[in-house]
Amino acid sequence: MMPLPISSPSPVSRETLYSYLARLAATWRTDAPQLAYDMGASFKRLMDQDDEALEVFSSWADLSPEVMAEMLSWTGMRAGNVRMRFRGELYVSRALRNPVVRGCPMCLREDAAGTDRPAHEVMAMRGIGSLGM
Repeated sequence: MMPLPISSPSPVSRETLYSYLARLAATWRTDAPQLAYDMGASFKRLMDQDDEALEVFSSWADLSPEVMAEMLSWTGMRAGNVRMRFRGELYVSRALRNPVVRGCPMCLREDAAGTDRPAHEVMAMRGIGSLGM
């Protein structure tokens, strides 16, 4: 079988699930909801961190359980109705899930510097930015 001319990027250190999904979608020249649909999981279920949808995502992206667990630890996982577990600590969910997306400009510049690869392949939002750090 002939390999595809495009390959999925690997997650970067501290990358969130949502950043990785967006980068995968950009790599495959589609949007995140369509990619989720093509994977066999709805976008909403991925956003809600549905276990079955996460399993489909992990399998499609060929992520090991360790890589997926690390990514989810930087994403923040639901822990009840108003709390989330982030890197082993509990936070009020609004501290992590905010409609304002924060990213570290220095990190994004470092991602893009020194490479000739497209920005969507190398620039990633990291979990630490979720807390404005």
